[in-house]
Amino acid sequence: MPDRHFPRLSALVAALLLSGCAGLSSFSDPADRVGDALADQDYRRALAVIDEADEDHPRHALLMEQREGVLQASHEYRDQALDQARALAEREQWGDARQVLERARQRVVEPEPLATLMEQLDDRRETRLRALLNRGYLAEARALLSTEDLDQALAPYQDPRARHTRQRRAALRQELHGELLTIGNAYADAGRWPQALEALETAHRLAPDSPAPDALSKARRVLHSARDRARDARDRAHHEEGQALVERYRASGRLEDLLAARAYLLQHQGPRLDDLRDRVESWSRQRFQRAMARGEALYAEGEYQAAHRLWREVAPLDPDNPELLKKLERSRKVLDNLRSLEE
Repeated sequence: MPDRHFPRLSALVAALLLSGCAGLSSFSDPADRVGDALADQDYRRALAVIDEADEDHPRHALLMEQREGVLQASHEYRDQALDQARALAEREQWGDARQVLERARQRVVEPEPLATLMEQLDDRRETRLRALLNRGYLAEARALLSTEDLDQALAPYQDPRARHTRQRRAALRQELHGELLTIGNAYADAGRWPQALEALETAHRLAPDSPAPDALSKARRVLHSARDRARDARDRAHHEEGQALVERYRASGRLEDLLAARAYLLQHQGPRLDDLRDRVESWSRQRFQRAMARGEALYAEGEYQAAHRLWREVAPLDPDNPELLKKLERSRKVLDNLRSLEE
């Protein structure tokens, strides 16, 4: 009996399936599906529907016309999400920023910039969090280290409060040692040697009997080498500038150029500048003595104004020279008396 009725049952099921497919075809029209996707701002799904549409479909040309608009809308939506995520990150709302990027990444056609920004924000969040934690750990560690004598002072006391305080401080010391080691090594891996050195040195001070971390020695070497290079570059720049000022004075012979070179060489120290400094000081002494003698000759000739002006000009070369101060005072009084007589 089942075998006899099977063909009729199969025909009935096939008819029902065909009827259902006809209705589904109308319900799943590509143009309607694109519209539904765009309403949900799901541009990736909209583009997939367009690209998968049958070329024989009566609305195929219309779908192709929509393609460029879908791409443009997808890019605009992606750019808005990028801007929104950056703004949230500036306020350190890291979870909200990531949620915006995740939602957009699932909907846009070309999500690579979203994924890139997500990685960048994750790095920024981790960097910021590490800095905050490191700041807290260092503050606690410094407080412990600055009161190391407290542990020894509490040792004779059998009071439970003293014992509890010492135990708590010992536990905190051990915890901070581990946290600072972790952060210091992370800073070392990232090549941030000043932060690595501070964290690792503090960790080692908390547990001086423990082996010094390998990254601590490397941080010291790197920073020492970097300081040497920076110092060499600075000294080289100072020497080049000093040499240029000296050459300018030699070419011009002007007092203001000599004073500029002298001021620069007095401001900047270093063995590379010693030769230039000695040369400029020698020129300054010679020029000062010549001006003193020339002024005295002018004074003897009755050229009081010229003598006073000359001495005042060279005063910056040796402003506290007692002989110069006397000459300036003497010539000033003479000039004042002469003005009084003229009046």
